[in-house]
Amino acid sequence: MNTDIQASPSSPFARLRRLVPRPRTTYADKVISTLRTAILRGTLPAGRRLREPELARELGVSRTPVREALRALEQEGLLQRMPGRGIVVVEITAEDVEEIYTMKAVLEGMAVRLACQRASEKELARLHRFIDDMQVLAERDEIGPYAAMSREFHAALIRAARSRRLAEIYRLVDMPIQRLRVFALSQPGRPRDSVREHRAILEAIARRDAETAEALIRTHVGGAGTMVTRALHEQGRGSEHGN
Repeated sequence: MNTDIQASPSSPFARLRRLVPRPRTTYADKVISTLRTAILRGTLPAGRRLREPELARELGVSRTPVREALRALEQEGLLQRMPGRGIVVVEITAEDVEEIYTMKAVLEGMAVRLACQRASEKELARLHRFIDDMQVLAERDEIGPYAAMSREFHAALIRAARSRRLAEIYRLVDMPIQRLRVFALSQPGRPRDSVREHRAILEAIARRDAETAEALIRTHVGGAGTMVTRALHEQGRGSEHGN
């Protein structure tokens, strides 16, 4: 017997069915991933205008998955609609960085406090492995891979807090500035200092010392924000002088 609800267009079930999220197509997922990576790596630079027909042609897909992808990346904060220009890659100013890193420091401070209570020994062991890998990358001055590993470490800390809402807010705050991490890590000796800071944070969490862990991660995140802001100001002065 067919147990499916055969709802007429005017029935309450029909209205509810329209509210159920439909899964994205495989093509849309691939387009989202491709464009997100291009933005975070700087292949699609800040201020770049994105046109549906051009992207569809370049990626070999129809305009529908491209449209879905642009909408999703706009929600993530990587794209924005501008009057007279359409959809463009978001430009991050020094003021944006200062505000976002301040928010990150608060969110990650809350995360490590929760992680001190909730992180399992298995999660702590995984975080230690991240630190060991980061140490190797820092000694080799492999900034790109180090930045990616550092991002994974911080994401793992957020997961260890076991707070869904915190994770959702953190993702929205962190996503627009992922491509800027290399600014902070490009400073001489910064990757090695960063490893020491990460290790100290993790040791405090392992001791279940919430006060120290929060203080350390706020200092760590705040310092990174200061370096990125300084680098953006330097970049702006260089552009003004034609360098």
